[in-house]
Amino acid sequence: MNLRFLQYLRLVIEHGSFAAAARAGGVSQPAISHGMKQLQRQFDAPLFVPSGRSVLPTEAALQAALKSMDFAERIDALSATSASSHHRDTLRVGVTPSAALVCGPSLYAAWCHGHPRRRLDMSSADEGRLLVRLQAGELDLVISPKPRGYVSAGLATRPLYQLAPQVYAHRAHPLVKAQSLAELQAASWAIVGPSVSGPVDVLHEAFAVRRMRPPRVAVSCPDYASLLHLMTDSDLLGVLPHPALLDNAAKGQIVPLRLREALPRYEMHLFTPIQSRRVLGPVFARLKQQADLSFKAPGPAHSGER
Repeated sequence: MNLRFLQYLRLVIEHGSFAAAARAGGVSQPAISHGMKQLQRQFDAPLFVPSGRSVLPTEAALQAALKSMDFAERIDALSATSASSHHRDTLRVGVTPSAALVCGPSLYAAWCHGHPRRRLDMSSADEGRLLVRLQAGELDLVISPKPRGYVSAGLATRPLYQLAPQVYAHRAHPLVKAQSLAELQAASWAIVGPSVSGPVDVLHEAFAVRRMRPPRVAVSCPDYASLLHLMTDSDLLGVLPHPALLDNAAKGQIVPLRLREALPRYEMHLFTPIQSRRVLGPVFARLKQQADLSFKAPGPAHSGER
C-alpha cells in the first residue's frame, strides 16, 4: 500500500474534499483522485460517501487513517532516533587551515580509533565564522586563534599551543638569503585566506608595525597544501605558522628565511560550549599531549594573539 496515498487519505478526511486536500498537500486534484482510486482497491467497503460538494469518510476510511497516522509517527520516530544516533557518533570540529593539518591526526586518534561507528567531521573557515557556528550549536568544538576583541559568550576557552610564523621560499629563490623585511619590499606573496572576520594578518602586521608599505599579495590560497605547491614552482614568498605544515614534497624545496625581525606570534585556543553534553575529555587530553610534544615556541605570544 502506497504511503503517499494514505497521506492523501488523511488530507481528504481533514479538509472534506479532494480539491481542498490537493490545495493543502500542494499537489494536483487529479493526483488526489488517482491516489484514492488506488487506495480504494485495497478495501471491500467504500472509503467515502458523497455529501454535496464534500465527501464524508466511512468507518473504514477513519480506521485506515488512524492506523496509518500511528505508522507514520513510528517512522518519524525511527528517523529521529537514527539521526540522533548519527549526530552522537559524529564529532563536528571547526578548524583553521593550519589547525586542520596539525590537529587532524590527534582528533582522529582520540575520537575514531577503536570506535568503528564514529566519524570526524572537520570544516574550515576564519575564526569569527567558526565561533559563530559553535555558539549556534553547529559545531562541537573549535581550534583557532582568538579574534581581536573577542568576548566569550557561552564558550569555554583554553590555550592549546603557540605558533611562531616564519617566511618561506623555495631554495633557489633570489631572496632566499634575505635577512630583513626591508629586503622583501618588492617581493610578491601567496597567503592562505583571506581571514574575513578573524584576527590580524601576521604578514601585514609585521610590515605595518615597522612603518613599511604593505606587502604585495599576488595569490590567496584555500589551504597550506596549495600554498606550498605554488611556492615550489614560483618566486612567491609565503608564511607558515609552523614547520610541521611542510609536506613531504615540500621538505628540502621550501626553506625558511633567516630574518632578523620576527613575525607576530599567536596562540591557538580550544573553544567549547560551557554546557556541552559531549564527553570530550580524551579528545582534549590527546590534543594537549600533542601540543606539549610538538609546540615549544620560545618567548611570549604576540599581544594581539595573531
